Amino acid sequence: MKPQHMRRATAFGILLMSAWLWGQDIGAQVAPRTHQIFMTAIEIKGSTTTDTLAPPAVNPVDQSKGYGFKGPGEADKTTPQRWEVSSYSFAPGFITVQQGDSMMLTAFVVNGDHHDVAVLAPDGQVIVPTALWQRGQEYQVSFVAERAGTYQLKCFAHAPSMTANILVLPR
Repeated sequence: MKPQHMRRATAFGILLMSAWLWGQDIGAQVAPRTHQIFMTAIEIKGSTTTDTLAPPAVNPVDQSKGYGFKGPGEADKTTPQRWEVSSYSFAPGFITVQQGDSMMLTAFVVNGDHHDVAVLAPDGQVIVPTALWQRGQEYQVSFVAERAGTYQLKCFAHAPSMTANILVLPR
């Protein structure tokens, strides 16, 4: 394409975009939305043997309730040198919405026999009371993100690693 044709096409594109934007109300508020988010409560595991890597010097369980550790001889009785670490989490672990949006979280528990789960507002106030979630079950939690800040879906049995953060942006 010749340079003068390119300039004309670009100018025409800018005019079209300007006309479209002129017709839009840039400051218009977007109506609150309802979000349905599907989550999974999982346990991530990793294992190796003392032949490959020494077990951690500090027991991970002493660092967080959300971590697990089975030492050599404990992880697999038939392979005494095998050891294993694990961590509980929600997937996805981070969500972004806008203030005033309604949230419906549907979570399926894959691992962990039980989880004590609640939703906390940005100020730490419990807005969805603690409930016992069990393996193989699906649970639904609903709330309106009334305030800007970070809400948390939190398992108190495995915190802090088993916490999903819901960032609420000001509308």
